[in-house]
Amino acid sequence: MKGILQAGAIVLHPIFLPLYSLFVYWPFVAGLDFWGAGVGLVWIGFVYLILPLVYFKMVRHINIAEPSLLHRRSIYRAYSLINFGFALVNVFLLNEYISFYIGAGFLHLFLWFLVYLELKASWHAAVWAFLVGSALMMFYKFDFVGMPLLLLVFLVLAVAVIAIRYLQKAHTPLELAMGAAVGVISSSFILFF
Repeated sequence: MKGILQAGAIVLHPIFLPLYSLFVYWPFVAGLDFWGAGVGLVWIGFVYLILPLVYFKMVRHINIAEPSLLHRRSIYRAYSLINFGFALVNVFLLNEYISFYIGAGFLHLFLWFLVYLELKASWHAAVWAFLVGSALMMFYKFDFVGMPLLLLVFLVLAVAVIAIRYLQKAHTPLELAMGAAVGVISSSFILFF
């Protein structure tokens, strides 16, 4: 059982946010040509996954699985900058994605602020609540066909993430609730940008 919970926490890890966001933005992403989508995936993989992980592991010596509060500051600061950078890049690539990355940038800023208050909100819960909120905002703004089913899938995955993190004793219910609240609040930026 412990191995299943660990595998679930890894597969649903917050560093995969841009990959899961492709499901929220599939109507726009589907409009990209083959080369545009390929370059986008390589860019996401390198800038959002590989580069930060190398930096966190090799330079900062951070245990991504169980970061301390000090290490969480570095992680959230880095991902705030990366997400705002992605928002700028999408001015030239996919305008609809700008609001998503602005929201994701604020999500990490809010988590960073909570760490300065010595509060450890769940990053997993925050990201998955953000994805649920993003899907809801996209459905509200664009009324995409198939979005209610996707919203339901994301909601089930968000509940699964919260249950996994609780069963792993990684977070208290308060930390999970704080993370979920940060995620939902941050997704509201999609309505305004």
